[in-house]
Amino acid sequence: MPIQGAPAGARQDEESWERGQAALARRLADWRALPEIAPVLEAMKLFGEGAALDLCQPLANLFTADGEHAPRFVESFVSAGLSCLRDNPLGQIPLSHGRRDAVPVLLLADAARASLALAAYEGAALDALPAPKTARFAPQETWIYVLSGTGTADLVLRREGQGTREVLQTGAIDLQPGTAFYRYGPREAFQMRSVRGSLVLLRLQRQFAEPEPAREYSLPDGALVHQSAAHPHDTRLELATSLLARMARKDAVGPMAAIALGQSDKGASQSLRWHALREVLTLDTAAGLDLLARLSSDPEDPLARPVASLHASLLESWPDLAKAASWRE
Repeated sequence: MPIQGAPAGARQDEESWERGQAALARRLADWRALPEIAPVLEAMKLFGEGAALDLCQPLANLFTADGEHAPRFVESFVSAGLSCLRDNPLGQIPLSHGRRDAVPVLLLADAARASLALAAYEGAALDALPAPKTARFAPQETWIYVLSGTGTADLVLRREGQGTREVLQTGAIDLQPGTAFYRYGPREAFQMRSVRGSLVLLRLQRQFAEPEPAREYSLPDGALVHQSAAHPHDTRLELATSLLARMARKDAVGPMAAIALGQSDKGASQSLRWHALREVLTLDTAAGLDLLARLSSDPEDPLARPVASLHASLLESWPDLAKAASWRE
């Protein structure tokens, strides 16, 4: 295999790619500076810091059902990007992007707690996914504008139930170009169900200043399936406790119990404490039952009610658990 010209060719290709990336970065900067785009991005800064959307008019205009502002905004971006990609076909516009549940997302702008993104849904990819069994309610607000395509989505409404079970009500939304709506994350979950061909939407999201945990509920019965931490510190501790439980580290039961009881970290969220409790039950059933009894006996503890419900449910399903030896620290 001849390789004599490979190093020089590789350098040439790398230099060409770097020039292309620089050109794409300049084109993106030029687009952001356009008179019709710059005010939107300035409004994003105010919005990300907590200003009401109606006080950020250039941004708010993108999510009105008049069929004018959002398409022009996105068409301007696509035109600027494609014209440069034609000259640099192997390049990549320097914007964050990702893919979740077969949905590609391109982040156009972000500021503080807010993000503005394009999301694309393909009907064939959606059809290949299993039907959702849960609905996730996140601590954020979302505005959506459908740019192209048609489809159907479910809007799942969450209402207070009893114990750890909520009342979930589902209604269908027909989506078509120009559809615009707002979603309050803690009470409303959005699930795309079907798309005819492809569908593209513009999505604005803002996280709450004081985030509560994201909660996931079973669609058939409203049971709480998962609750994620609201803060990075709690997320790290959740990951650590999960790993220790998967490793069957029974020597970690004491520290996990201290987290569940709120003794090791007075600022621990309910989500983290609940997660630690579940992992204690996984590692040591007797220790977990003792922990359930202790937590449910404190009327001042916000976890007392859901813990008592879980305790009663476990004993009803497995009466022999009541005979488990009590764990002591």
